[in-house]
Amino acid sequence: MEDGIFLSKMRDVARLCDKYRTAKFSKFLDSREQAVLERNGIYGTLFGGYIDAERKILGVFPDWQETDFSLFPIDVLRVTKKGEGDLSHRQYLGTVLSLGIERDKVGDILADDDGAYIFLCSDISEFVRENLSKVGRIGVFAEYADMESLKLPEKKFEETECVAASLRLDAVLAGLLGKSRNETKNLILSGRVSVNHFEVQKTDFLINEEDLLSIRGFGRARLCKIGAKTRSDRVHLTFKKYI
Repeated sequence: MEDGIFLSKMRDVARLCDKYRTAKFSKFLDSREQAVLERNGIYGTLFGGYIDAERKILGVFPDWQETDFSLFPIDVLRVTKKGEGDLSHRQYLGTVLSLGIERDKVGDILADDDGAYIFLCSDISEFVRENLSKVGRIGVFAEYADMESLKLPEKKFEETECVAASLRLDAVLAGLLGKSRNETKNLILSGRVSVNHFEVQKTDFLINEEDLLSIRGFGRARLCKIGAKTRSDRVHLTFKKYI
């Protein structure tokens, strides 16, 4: 039902583009919503303010107009800390949302040692800039950044290896998380596991290279390599875990 409402809104973006013969845009979409678009044949240009952005806006352009990334209603704020201490993505996001901002108005947040880059829908960026003065207990200063000359921090991940009894989802999770097959079965059947942004509740679902596993409460990991089998017929797996 939720996907139906979401798809109707996205089709409205395309209809408005056709009606008014001008580019139209959605709000920020998460990775699952982007996958839902592709699965249902709704196409346009997805852009989140920089290459490899996770949260992106759908832009639909009329036939007469080439894709113009500068038209996407995205601003980026550079938030600089005034004091010492570490601040996480969760803290920055929570502070922005506490200003009364809806989640789909906020794109990626990339934190570094000195602060963070926060991507926002243009219609609320000035409000956030004026009102974002503290994150946690640390004072901050927010200003607009030039999107054409951004020097963004690299996304952090760690590579980890494990062995699994097979490529079944329950077995792969057991290797990745260091848990028993019975424990991973419960995770799957309780709806806490997604593969490539879609919930999977089949323990025997087969996993392939480049599949993205999301486990609520444990984070995300991408299977980047399926290696050779051991003498006991178990399989070596290499993951990139997002941190």
